[in-house]
Amino acid sequence: MTAIQGSLRASGADVSWTRPEGIHLTLKFLGEVEEKRVPKIAAALDNAVNGIGAFSLSVSGMGTFPDRRRPRVVWIGLKEDGDSLIKLQENVGRELVTIGFPLEKRGFTPHVTLGRIRSNRSIEKLLDLIGEEKGVELNGFTVTKVHLMESQLRSTGAIYTELYSAALI
Repeated sequence: MTAIQGSLRASGADVSWTRPEGIHLTLKFLGEVEEKRVPKIAAALDNAVNGIGAFSLSVSGMGTFPDRRRPRVVWIGLKEDGDSLIKLQENVGRELVTIGFPLEKRGFTPHVTLGRIRSNRSIEKLLDLIGEEKGVELNGFTVTKVHLMESQLRSTGAIYTELYSAALI
């Protein structure tokens, strides 16, 4: 994915690019969470992964959110031949509702964020490059764990710390 970011950087667009170590798939954004809730969230993750084994995802497609007319986020898509990812995401949401987190109203679009657009500088050139790359297919990977992550926003980008991990068996 860093190679794709590199080719998009050539546009000169004003984008805050996600650092390689920060690239991730979000199943559920929790927002600000008190530390004392972490054990219950960990238990909810354990319940959510129950019965879901490791599965493979491939990297496919690229675009912007919310759309091409008002681009704010550059993303690359993830897809699966089966339905394990969708089941996992639904299970996570359902389990977290039981401990007080709201159910997500938006549909789930499996993707990773490559960058956040800060201004319209060179935006057309960036959108042209995204258009050229939108059918991109990259090597896949196997998902074996779900992590509860803490993110701390810094001027240099987010710092992620793993708080818990639930294995897919």
